[in-house]
Amino acid sequence: MSDVEFKLFLTLEWQTDISDIREQYPLDREMTQTVARTLGIRHPYYPGTHVPTVMTVDFLVTKLTPQGEQLIALNAKRDEEAEDENSLLKLEIQRDYFEQLDIPHHLVYHSQIPEVKVRNIAYIRDALLKEGEIEPRPGLFKSLCDRMANALYAHSSDATPLSKYCTSFDTRHGLEQGTGLRIARMLMQQRILRPNLAAINLEAEPLSSFITAPTVRALCAAGGM
Repeated sequence: MSDVEFKLFLTLEWQTDISDIREQYPLDREMTQTVARTLGIRHPYYPGTHVPTVMTVDFLVTKLTPQGEQLIALNAKRDEEAEDENSLLKLEIQRDYFEQLDIPHHLVYHSQIPEVKVRNIAYIRDALLKEGEIEPRPGLFKSLCDRMANALYAHSSDATPLSKYCTSFDTRHGLEQGTGLRIARMLMQQRILRPNLAAINLEAEPLSSFITAPTVRALCAAGGM
């Protein structure tokens, strides 16, 4: 993905009402050609050929609403692409394409994506078990998540910075330094510990700034959302 696409992906993945994200979703080529002819726009072709390009939308997401599932199409662009004629013509084809399918289509420029929020989401997400990573012992992270979640619920009005609390957590449980912060981020990913994503430095935020759920829910060490 481009940097702006990845940032938009992170914000979409974080939303609990988004149940599915399809990246670079291909559009029906016959339909995009028909749309292009109707609009009087030259359909894009693969370079050096007469073969029409299979156009794609950056993201086709499934959103859960009170009325049921809704598909939403999104394109992510840098601000300077707003002045690129070819880019705008392709977007016009896509706009009409999704309008005919009764699917909302949104264009998101990189300046519209909140940098601090995205940075915090990436920081939280990075705590999850990586592919091929093995816990020091089976079930350790789940056990530590349980312990920290229950303890934090009792400290919900505490002004202690998160980093200081996590350092103390490491010491009390004989853990390698930094483990507590990773566990806290796992709890944030699971929405057991709910952060203010607009905070400049989550580690420096007081415990009282986090909303703590009263019960532990899913396995915190699991990958993905």
